[in-house]
Amino acid sequence: MKKFLVVVLSVLMVLMVFGKVTIRVISSDDFATFRKEAIKEFEKLYPDIHVELISVGYNQLYQKIVTTLAVDPSAFDVIDVDCIWTPEFVEMGLLEPVDDRLTEDMKKNILPSVMRIMQYKGKTYGLPMFDDVLFFYYNEDLLKKAGILRPPATWDEFVAFSKILQEKGLVKYGSIWGWAQAEGLICYYTLLLGSFGGRWFDENGNPAFNDEAGVKALQWMVDAIYKYKVVDPASINSDDRAMLHAVAHGDVAFGFNWSFAWTIFNDPEQSTQVGKIKVALVPSGKPGIVSNTSSGSMGLGITRGSKHKDAAWKFIAFLASRKEQKIQAIKYGAMPIWEDLYHDPEVLQKHPEFEPMLNQLYYVMDRPSLVKYTQFSRILQIYIQKALTRQMSPKEALDRAAKEVKKLLGRK
Repeated sequence: MKKFLVVVLSVLMVLMVFGKVTIRVISSDDFATFRKEAIKEFEKLYPDIHVELISVGYNQLYQKIVTTLAVDPSAFDVIDVDCIWTPEFVEMGLLEPVDDRLTEDMKKNILPSVMRIMQYKGKTYGLPMFDDVLFFYYNEDLLKKAGILRPPATWDEFVAFSKILQEKGLVKYGSIWGWAQAEGLICYYTLLLGSFGGRWFDENGNPAFNDEAGVKALQWMVDAIYKYKVVDPASINSDDRAMLHAVAHGDVAFGFNWSFAWTIFNDPEQSTQVGKIKVALVPSGKPGIVSNTSSGSMGLGITRGSKHKDAAWKFIAFLASRKEQKIQAIKYGAMPIWEDLYHDPEVLQKHPEFEPMLNQLYYVMDRPSLVKYTQFSRILQIYIQKALTRQMSPKEALDRAAKEVKKLLGRK
């Protein structure tokens, strides 16, 4: 009898395993902790679906996705999609359009600035998983000590306030930036380009970043270091981590970084400025406009080769749901994709900074939506650096970059 029961139980277990659909998800290590927890809840809600999570470092993620799917298009059902990867992944045939799966609620109430990251040529290829942009952080305590009653609203004020802080001996430099030759440099230039009212391309698809607004943005970067002397020259070789340390220890009054920086600034183990750092809109470089900033969000998409697209969508929609977005926001500080969650009392009790941060989410400039974005970015990085190191004037550097970009994109 015991042997019979053992056999029956073994058969049932086999049937349970084979009766499930398994979807394979590849994700950045940055999101592994809360996604592992979410998967447990998802599998309770959908007991017929098993989720296998593969997580790798962000720097290895793109290559892992592309090379694996090139060999086996069905190797992953769900993939992480950075905002700069969507066009390329679509043109490579990696992503499945999901427009017919979107609900009216999703279309109306997910913030447009974050929904854009999953769209290309009029179609939607997944759902965003969090909303993130470069935010302007300032040290309210240092400003008060200098007799400054509010954060700068323009770049002219940014320079003027920085000089006051420096003259009073409160800081050596007003700010430090992550302007090393890397993708972060393009994020920062995007912020400045948007703040001066610039654009990447004109209506005919030709480079426009070398026009008056684009040159002003890069000229400001150069002048801030060498002429105004309010930006730490180390910015040229720094990434955004250097800015985190400087702001967290009161070495500078101003900084620009992603939303995760807030947690570091208010962690007593990592910061001496807990409670002193605030958020404001990015300063404007053009009278009469509210400054745009640079987007940096990521989403999840269904692969074209997936054999379990319905199950994959259920998983994506689950992670994007208000319930999970709220949990993700409260427990992990990830900014939600739903506009109404920025007014949720429970969310604001844990993260009061979300309320002022929402204001910036209405003014966002994306890095250009290009299939050859990686090559485009590399060109811009090289020439912006040439301007920052004074090997070329800002105008000359951007003109040279525009010429190479036109060639890259096959424009005459």
